[in-house]
Amino acid sequence: MTMQEALGRTEPFEVISNYGTGGDPKARGRRRYDEPSATVTGKASRNKLTWDGKDRGVFTLPELGVLQTFPRDYPWRRVNGDDVDTPGVRSVIAQQIGNAVPPRLGMHVLASALNVPREDLEAALKLRYHY
Repeated sequence: MTMQEALGRTEPFEVISNYGTGGDPKARGRRRYDEPSATVTGKASRNKLTWDGKDRGVFTLPELGVLQTFPRDYPWRRVNGDDVDTPGVRSVIAQQIGNAVPPRLGMHVLASALNVPREDLEAALKLRYHY
């Protein structure tokens, strides 16, 4: 699945990673909207989105969660326990997203370990999360 399909974004974009490649911090990793997402790390909130040299902003926290296969409305834990975005909360939630085991990956690993039939796994993957 491409990032565009997962996120439902209509405009094309290119992700410029926060990380350099090959030891050169100027050689940032790049990935297009029509490709799968790279690994979502705790610093993914710093990635920049561009297209044709124009700034397209950054991924929202819900979008980063979706790229990790969490539902868009997943209730990430706020620093102070409420729903107020205090300074630094974006980086704290991005770290939670980057540290999390993607739910779909976890389900596949458990299904394999427990010998769950593929059709049962596929049915379970279609269920809505409850939290």
